[in-house]
Amino acid sequence: MKERLMFQNAPHVRQSESVVTMMTDVIVALLPIYLIAFFYHGARSLVLGISGVLFCGLLSVLGAILLREKPAADLTPIITGLIIPLLLPADIPYYVLFSACAVAIFVVKIPFGGTGYNLFNPAAVGFASVAICWPELVFRYPATMQKIEVFGESTVKIAQSPAYSLSLGAIPDQNILDLLLGSAPGPMGATNILVVVACGIFLIVKKAINWIEPVSFILPYSVLCLLFPRIGGSPLEALCYELFSGALIFGAFFMLTEPVTSPKRDFGKLMAGVSSAIVVFLFRYFGKFEMGFASALILMNVFSPIFDSVCENVLHVLRHTDNISASIKAEIAAKKAAKTVSEPVVRPVKKTEEAEIAEVSEEIAEIEAIEVSEEVLEAENETTEETEKEEALAK
Repeated sequence: MKERLMFQNAPHVRQSESVVTMMTDVIVALLPIYLIAFFYHGARSLVLGISGVLFCGLLSVLGAILLREKPAADLTPIITGLIIPLLLPADIPYYVLFSACAVAIFVVKIPFGGTGYNLFNPAAVGFASVAICWPELVFRYPATMQKIEVFGESTVKIAQSPAYSLSLGAIPDQNILDLLLGSAPGPMGATNILVVVACGIFLIVKKAINWIEPVSFILPYSVLCLLFPRIGGSPLEALCYELFSGALIFGAFFMLTEPVTSPKRDFGKLMAGVSSAIVVFLFRYFGKFEMGFASALILMNVFSPIFDSVCENVLHVLRHTDNISASIKAEIAAKKAAKTVSEPVVRPVKKTEEAEIAEVSEEIAEIEAIEVSEEVLEAENETTEETEKEEALAK
């Protein structure tokens, strides 16, 4: 089989970490979140995670067979299969999970060329698809610390999530500590904020993700929530409810930072983070579903190439500023030289030359004076001789 030369658009950013190492770090960071889900929801959460990995892996292999290509030995199906269940309730039916994985692999990933070529975040599109098709199942969260059947339909008690209460303009029944420790109802992998943040910091320290995107997303979103609170009471309390409800923090660390769909340059990541914060804020305030992060992320994936293009243009200008200024100076110097050649050249006279000219002019004046005096004497002599001749004739 002949090797193919692959062409990709700029920017070409090189890193010391390999792709396998970064993907392995992401998988390791997701495992503690599954342990917390197991603690609050039982063994079904682990089975959902394993099922998601198997679904995505088998669908990837099936897609490669249908395209008559060799299955790629990468870890992206595992990451997608781990993230999708964490965005769903712990009692979600398995057919809903399978549908989300099928959309992520067969709609988002394989038609665009496989790993590294997908235009949208696979997990976000997979979740958004089932949220539209089965909203009554996707946004129905079981209360924590209940035994959920591993297989079959769930009969556990359903609780109202803090994100849903905020969408109604009401203060959630849970306190901030419940949100931090994960005892509040919600997506099974996004309720324990302390664990999610710790896993995100682990990825930043390991350089599996860049800190610019989550920070540039969380800070502007916090400012917007402080300026436009949806609930009454303390502004700080309202901010904590907004940040810690739903999958906002989880998405900022594990979905917004996906290397394929996010910008490549730091300035582009900053632009993407700030823009995503504004769009997520609008989706959560005016959208139909309380979890608008996935929909906002899909929309912002469209603008990632634009952010990269803007960043490259800015860097191009900054890198060539010296060359541009040097060319401008050279052009100005050339214009001055041309102007000097066209004008008549006036040579300044030195002081010694001025003195010589003065001496020569004095000598010329003396000679002229002597010549004038000689002419006067000759005229007087002629007059005297004429008068003497006249007197002699008179005698």
